[in-house]
Amino acid sequence: MINVYVQHETARSEELAEQVQDILTQAIPAVEKVTGLPAPDTVTVELVDVEGLATAWSAFIRRQVERDTAGLDLTEWQRKSVIALPRAERWTALKFGMGTEHTLIANSVGRPSTLLIPEALEQQGLTDPDQLCELLVRALAEQAQVAACDGTLVPSPVWPKTRAARNVNTLFSHGHAQWTSNQATPLILGHPVDRDDRRSQQNFFQKVLYLPEFGAAGQEARATALVDQAIAAVGTDRFNHVWTVDGLLPTLDELRQPVSWIRRLPA
Repeated sequence: MINVYVQHETARSEELAEQVQDILTQAIPAVEKVTGLPAPDTVTVELVDVEGLATAWSAFIRRQVERDTAGLDLTEWQRKSVIALPRAERWTALKFGMGTEHTLIANSVGRPSTLLIPEALEQQGLTDPDQLCELLVRALAEQAQVAACDGTLVPSPVWPKTRAARNVNTLFSHGHAQWTSNQATPLILGHPVDRDDRRSQQNFFQKVLYLPEFGAAGQEARATALVDQAIAAVGTDRFNHVWTVDGLLPTLDELRQPVSWIRRLPA
Protein backbone atom coordinates (compact mmCIF):
# COMPACT_ATOMS: atom_id res chain seq x y z
CA MET A 1 0.00 0.00 0.00
CA ILE A 2 1.30 3.45 -0.96
CA ASN A 3 1.00 6.18 1.65
CA VAL A 4 0.38 9.79 0.64
CA TYR A 5 1.76 12.24 3.18
CA VAL A 6 1.04 15.95 2.78
CA GLN A 7 2.68 18.12 5.42
CA HIS A 8 1.47 21.64 6.07
CA GLU A 9 2.25 24.08 8.83
CA THR A 10 -0.62 26.57 8.85
CA ALA A 11 -4.41 26.39 8.98
CA ARG A 12 -4.48 28.54 5.84
CA SER A 13 -2.97 25.72 3.79
CA GLU A 14 -5.16 22.95 5.21
CA GLU A 15 -7.68 23.08 2.35
CA LEU A 16 -4.91 22.93 -0.25
CA ALA A 17 -3.29 20.04 1.60
CA GLU A 18 -6.53 18.06 1.40
CA GLN A 19 -6.85 18.87 -2.30
CA VAL A 20 -3.26 17.75 -2.96
CA GLN A 21 -3.84 14.53 -1.02
CA ASP A 22 -6.97 13.71 -3.01
CA ILE A 23 -5.34 14.42 -6.38
CA LEU A 24 -2.24 12.35 -5.60
CA THR A 25 -4.35 9.42 -4.42
CA GLN A 26 -6.21 9.48 -7.73
CA ALA A 27 -3.05 10.05 -9.76
CA ILE A 28 -0.87 7.23 -8.44
CA PRO A 29 -2.54 4.38 -10.39
CA ALA A 30 -2.51 6.39 -13.63
CA VAL A 31 1.15 7.36 -13.28
CA GLU A 32 2.17 3.81 -12.49
CA LYS A 33 0.18 2.54 -15.46
CA VAL A 34 1.68 4.84 -18.08
CA THR A 35 5.28 4.86 -16.80
CA GLY A 36 5.65 1.27 -15.67
CA LEU A 37 7.36 2.65 -12.56
CA PRO A 38 6.08 2.03 -9.04
CA ALA A 39 5.46 5.08 -6.92
CA PRO A 40 7.54 5.40 -3.75
CA ASP A 41 6.19 3.60 -0.69
CA THR A 42 5.42 7.05 0.70
CA VAL A 43 4.63 9.95 -1.62
CA THR A 44 5.53 13.12 0.28
CA VAL A 45 4.54 16.70 -0.41
CA GLU A 46 5.43 19.60 1.89
CA LEU A 47 3.57 22.92 1.80
CA VAL A 48 6.06 25.56 2.87
CA ASP A 49 6.70 29.29 2.72
CA VAL A 50 9.73 30.79 1.00
CA GLU A 51 11.81 30.52 4.16
CA GLY A 52 10.85 26.86 4.49
CA LEU A 53 11.79 26.24 0.87
CA ALA A 54 15.16 27.90 1.36
CA THR A 55 15.90 25.89 4.51
CA ALA A 56 14.92 22.57 2.95
CA TRP A 57 16.72 23.28 -0.32
CA SER A 58 19.93 24.34 1.41
CA ALA A 59 19.88 21.21 3.59
CA PHE A 60 19.31 19.05 0.51
CA ILE A 61 22.24 20.68 -1.31
CA ARG A 62 24.45 20.07 1.73
CA ARG A 63 23.52 16.36 1.76
CA GLN A 64 24.04 16.05 -1.99
CA VAL A 65 27.42 17.72 -2.04
CA GLU A 66 28.62 15.65 0.92
CA ARG A 67 27.56 12.50 -0.94
CA ASP A 68 29.04 13.63 -4.25
CA THR A 69 32.42 14.58 -2.77
CA ALA A 70 32.87 11.62 -0.40
CA GLY A 71 36.34 10.15 -0.88
CA LEU A 72 37.47 12.81 -3.35
CA ASP A 73 40.81 14.59 -2.96
CA LEU A 74 39.64 18.18 -3.34
CA THR A 75 41.82 21.19 -3.83
CA GLU A 76 41.61 24.04 -1.36
CA TRP A 77 39.53 26.07 -3.81
CA GLN A 78 37.17 23.13 -4.32
CA ARG A 79 36.74 22.65 -0.58
CA LYS A 80 35.83 26.30 -0.18
CA SER A 81 33.35 26.01 -3.05
CA VAL A 82 31.74 22.95 -1.46
CA ILE A 83 31.39 24.72 1.88
CA ALA A 84 29.89 27.82 0.25
CA LEU A 85 27.41 26.02 -2.00
CA PRO A 86 24.55 25.37 0.48
CA ARG A 87 24.56 29.00 1.62
CA ALA A 88 24.58 30.24 -1.97
CA GLU A 89 21.67 27.95 -2.84
CA ARG A 90 19.74 29.17 0.19
CA TRP A 91 20.10 32.74 -1.10
CA THR A 92 18.94 31.61 -4.53
CA ALA A 93 15.84 29.96 -3.06
CA LEU A 94 14.97 33.05 -1.02
CA LYS A 95 15.32 35.29 -4.06
CA PHE A 96 13.52 33.13 -6.62
CA GLY A 97 11.27 30.99 -4.44
CA MET A 98 8.01 32.73 -5.35
CA GLY A 99 8.64 31.85 -8.99
CA THR A 100 8.65 28.12 -8.30
CA GLU A 101 6.02 25.62 -9.38
CA HIS A 102 7.43 22.72 -7.39
CA THR A 103 10.84 21.72 -6.10
CA LEU A 104 12.09 18.14 -5.82
CA ILE A 105 14.45 17.16 -3.02
CA ALA A 106 15.53 13.89 -1.43
CA ASN A 107 16.28 13.13 2.20
CA SER A 108 19.43 11.57 3.64
CA VAL A 109 18.41 8.06 2.54
CA GLY A 110 17.32 9.15 -0.93
CA ARG A 111 13.56 9.27 -0.40
CA PRO A 112 11.92 12.02 -2.45
CA SER A 113 9.77 14.92 -1.36
CA THR A 114 8.13 17.70 -3.35
CA LEU A 115 8.03 21.23 -1.94
CA LEU A 116 5.15 23.56 -2.84
CA ILE A 117 4.66 27.19 -1.83
CA PRO A 118 0.88 27.80 -1.64
CA GLU A 119 1.18 31.55 -2.25
CA ALA A 120 3.35 30.94 -5.32
CA LEU A 121 0.79 28.52 -6.74
CA GLU A 122 -1.96 31.09 -6.20
CA GLN A 123 0.01 33.81 -7.97
CA GLN A 124 0.63 31.55 -10.96
CA GLY A 125 -2.94 30.30 -11.23
CA LEU A 126 -1.87 26.78 -10.33
CA THR A 127 -4.45 26.19 -7.62
CA ASP A 128 -7.01 25.68 -10.39
CA PRO A 129 -7.94 21.97 -10.00
CA ASP A 130 -6.91 20.99 -13.53
CA GLN A 131 -3.63 22.92 -13.42
CA LEU A 132 -2.84 21.55 -9.96
CA CYS A 133 -3.50 18.01 -11.14
CA GLU A 134 -1.16 18.47 -14.12
CA LEU A 135 1.57 19.83 -11.84
CA LEU A 136 1.17 17.04 -9.28
CA VAL A 137 1.31 14.34 -11.95
CA ARG A 138 4.69 15.72 -13.03
CA ALA A 139 5.84 15.85 -9.42
CA LEU A 140 4.70 12.28 -8.86
CA ALA A 141 6.55 11.12 -11.97
CA GLU A 142 9.73 12.72 -10.63
CA GLN A 143 9.30 10.94 -7.29
CA ALA A 144 8.88 7.64 -9.15
CA GLN A 145 12.12 8.38 -11.01
CA VAL A 146 13.94 8.93 -7.70
CA ALA A 147 12.62 5.65 -6.35
CA ALA A 148 13.62 3.81 -9.55
CA CYS A 149 17.22 5.07 -9.57
CA ASP A 150 17.66 5.17 -5.77
CA GLY A 151 18.42 8.87 -6.03
CA THR A 152 21.56 8.42 -8.12
CA LEU A 153 20.31 10.25 -11.24
CA VAL A 154 17.35 12.24 -9.92
CA PRO A 155 17.66 14.65 -8.23
CA SER A 156 20.75 15.48 -10.23
CA PRO A 157 24.15 15.31 -8.50
CA VAL A 158 25.42 18.76 -7.58
CA TRP A 159 29.16 18.06 -7.64
CA PRO A 160 31.28 18.37 -9.66
CA LYS A 161 29.60 21.55 -10.80
CA THR A 162 28.09 21.10 -14.23
CA ARG A 163 27.37 24.02 -16.50
CA ALA A 164 23.65 24.63 -16.61
CA ALA A 165 23.60 24.04 -20.34
CA ARG A 166 24.89 20.49 -19.90
CA ASN A 167 22.76 19.10 -17.06
CA VAL A 168 21.16 16.23 -18.97
CA ASN A 169 19.87 14.54 -15.81
CA THR A 170 17.43 17.29 -14.97
CA LEU A 171 16.44 17.94 -18.56
CA PHE A 172 15.69 14.24 -19.12
CA SER A 173 13.80 14.02 -15.82
CA HIS A 174 11.60 16.98 -16.75
CA GLY A 175 10.97 15.57 -20.21
CA HIS A 176 9.88 12.23 -18.78
CA ALA A 177 7.69 13.97 -16.21
CA GLN A 178 6.00 16.06 -18.91
CA TRP A 179 5.47 12.98 -21.11
CA THR A 180 3.91 11.26 -18.09
CA SER A 181 1.57 14.19 -17.57
CA ASN A 182 0.57 14.18 -21.23
CA GLN A 183 -0.37 10.51 -20.93
CA ALA A 184 -1.72 10.24 -17.38
CA THR A 185 -3.61 13.49 -16.79
CA PRO A 186 -6.37 12.63 -19.33
CA LEU A 187 -6.85 9.29 -17.57
CA ILE A 188 -7.49 11.13 -14.30
CA LEU A 189 -9.53 14.11 -15.51
CA GLY A 190 -11.00 12.78 -18.75
CA HIS A 191 -9.31 15.52 -20.76
CA PRO A 192 -5.78 16.87 -21.33
CA VAL A 193 -4.45 19.96 -19.57
CA ASP A 194 -2.06 22.34 -21.31
CA ARG A 195 0.68 24.16 -19.46
CA ASP A 196 -0.52 27.64 -20.29
CA ASP A 197 1.23 30.98 -20.61
CA ARG A 198 1.23 31.49 -16.85
CA ARG A 199 3.99 28.90 -16.78
CA SER A 200 6.27 31.06 -18.92
CA GLN A 201 7.95 32.43 -15.81
CA GLN A 202 9.41 29.06 -14.84
CA ASN A 203 11.23 28.61 -11.58
CA PHE A 204 14.93 29.36 -11.34
CA PHE A 205 15.86 25.76 -10.64
CA GLN A 206 14.43 24.81 -14.04
CA LYS A 207 15.61 27.85 -16.00
CA VAL A 208 19.28 27.42 -15.21
CA LEU A 209 19.30 23.78 -16.31
CA TYR A 210 18.10 24.12 -19.90
CA LEU A 211 20.33 24.52 -22.91
CA PRO A 212 20.18 28.25 -23.62
CA GLU A 213 20.45 28.06 -27.40
CA PHE A 214 16.92 26.66 -27.59
CA GLY A 215 15.34 28.24 -24.52
CA ALA A 216 13.56 26.50 -21.66
CA ALA A 217 10.34 25.68 -23.48
CA GLY A 218 12.14 24.36 -26.54
CA GLN A 219 14.45 22.13 -24.54
CA GLU A 220 11.62 20.67 -22.49
CA ALA A 221 9.72 19.94 -25.68
CA ARG A 222 12.83 18.26 -27.14
CA ALA A 223 13.28 16.04 -24.08
CA THR A 224 9.58 15.17 -23.99
CA ALA A 225 9.68 14.24 -27.67
CA LEU A 226 12.71 12.02 -27.04
CA VAL A 227 10.85 10.14 -24.31
CA ASP A 228 7.74 9.83 -26.48
CA GLN A 229 9.68 8.47 -29.45
CA ALA A 230 11.69 6.04 -27.33
CA ILE A 231 8.70 4.58 -25.50
CA ALA A 232 6.74 4.28 -28.73
CA ALA A 233 9.66 2.35 -30.23
CA VAL A 234 10.65 0.02 -27.39
CA GLY A 235 7.96 0.20 -24.68
CA THR A 236 8.23 1.23 -21.05
CA ASP A 237 10.05 -1.90 -19.83
CA ARG A 238 13.08 -1.34 -22.07
CA PHE A 239 12.92 2.43 -21.65
CA ASN A 240 12.98 2.14 -17.87
CA HIS A 241 16.44 0.54 -17.95
CA VAL A 242 17.66 4.16 -18.07
CA TRP A 243 16.96 4.48 -14.34
CA THR A 244 18.98 1.40 -13.33
CA VAL A 245 21.73 0.84 -15.93
CA ASP A 246 24.88 2.95 -15.55
CA GLY A 247 25.73 5.15 -18.51
CA LEU A 248 22.40 4.78 -20.27
CA LEU A 249 21.24 8.36 -19.83
CA PRO A 250 21.16 10.11 -23.23
CA THR A 251 23.99 12.44 -24.11
CA LEU A 252 23.45 15.99 -25.31
CA ASP A 253 24.02 14.82 -28.88
CA GLU A 254 21.49 12.02 -28.42
CA LEU A 255 18.86 14.51 -27.30
CA ARG A 256 19.10 15.87 -30.84
CA GLN A 257 19.27 12.40 -32.41
CA PRO A 258 16.81 10.16 -30.55
CA VAL A 259 17.23 7.19 -32.89
CA SER A 260 20.89 6.81 -31.91
CA TRP A 261 19.95 6.70 -28.23
CA ILE A 262 17.07 4.29 -28.76
CA ARG A 263 19.52 1.83 -30.35
CA ARG A 264 21.49 1.84 -27.09
CA LEU A 265 18.53 0.76 -24.96
CA PRO A 266 19.09 -2.84 -23.82
CA ALA A 267 16.67 -5.55 -24.93
